[in-house]
Amino acid sequence: MQTDKILRTINPKKSNKKWYFILIGFVFFISISGGGYFYFHHEDKISYTIANPYMGDITQTISATGTLSPTDEVEIGSQVSGTIQEVFVDVNDSVTKGQILAKINPEKIHQALDKYKAQINSAKATLFACEVVFEQKKWNYEHLEKLYKATNAKTPSELDLQNAKMEYLQAKADVQIKQAAIEQIIADMKLSEIDLKNSIITSPINGIVLTRSVDPGQTVVASFQTPTLFKLAQNLEEMNLIVNVSESDIGKLKNGQKVTFHVDAYPDIEFEARVDRVSFASSDNTDTTNNIVSYETKIYVDNKNLLLRSGMSVTANIQVAQAYQTLLIPVSALFYAPQKNITKKNKQSSASFMGTPKKKATINDAKEIKNKMAKIWILQDNVPKELMVSVGISDGKSAQVISSDLNTHTQVITSSVLK
Repeated sequence: MQTDKILRTINPKKSNKKWYFILIGFVFFISISGGGYFYFHHEDKISYTIANPYMGDITQTISATGTLSPTDEVEIGSQVSGTIQEVFVDVNDSVTKGQILAKINPEKIHQALDKYKAQINSAKATLFACEVVFEQKKWNYEHLEKLYKATNAKTPSELDLQNAKMEYLQAKADVQIKQAAIEQIIADMKLSEIDLKNSIITSPINGIVLTRSVDPGQTVVASFQTPTLFKLAQNLEEMNLIVNVSESDIGKLKNGQKVTFHVDAYPDIEFEARVDRVSFASSDNTDTTNNIVSYETKIYVDNKNLLLRSGMSVTANIQVAQAYQTLLIPVSALFYAPQKNITKKNKQSSASFMGTPKKKATINDAKEIKNKMAKIWILQDNVPKELMVSVGISDGKSAQVISSDLNTHTQVITSSVLK
């Protein structure tokens, strides 16, 4: 003690600095030790998002896009070339069977008919002259033949008889040629009469004019391809929705299945329809490059309110399976799996999830879980426990549980987060 007092008396500042640094070092050591113990012995807290199974109805659907079209659509063309003289209807007009839609100027057709009539008259006159010659040659040949037989081949000579026969046959052929010429002219005239009839374009059905492609004064050329002048729909109260369904879904479709859809024109209205026909042949829209095969499916649509129109784009939901008052769980529960290892580095991240999907789930994944065994996680006494369940159909949000130990009080884990 006496020595310490002497030292402090000799150099008091040096002694105080020494104890000051010792105290600082001791405090730093205690802080590091305590913090490290807390860091390595602190228990992670996990917050679980849970959902209770519930009883409800569920419908599994297949989505497909397509276009609306009338059940009976008729294109009206012209088989006659010429100038449109008159047009009597316009788009959206109602028409009846036999009603005149347009007329093609028939002036040239009338001229052709007049020409054929003149040709027939001329040909008939020529035919008459040929018939006179024929009768003369016929009588001469028959007379010489009788005389030849009566005189035992003495008169006329055999050469004269043969010449008379040849003249007779030639006259007969001339008559037949003139008759054929008249028939040809008559046939050509009948074609012109048909053209005259076809120059008046009429409706073959009762319906509505969808499109009109001609105006008065327009020239129609029907030499190589029949031009389309009008497009008619027989009955817009009944329409077809044509969609393409992929080969992975086509086996689920059958006639009579219910279909619901919306159109952009009426987003708040849900329209109902039914599957009418599933094609056995692959669609022209099949993507061979990506090996995606699709099949055309025709859906019948009741359009008595006439809200729907031809050409509207539609995304349809075809109902392929239903279940009523069955046990349901969220689809997210089927894709939840807890992480096995949680590192301190993960803990320091801003949003470290304790549970992550087994894979990135899509709507199609959620719908393709029918009749499969799946593992889910439930919470018992705040401890996660795995459970195998048999899954039925899914609508992309909920999934049907067919057999398991689940009830409406079970806590099913859908996600978790580390706190």
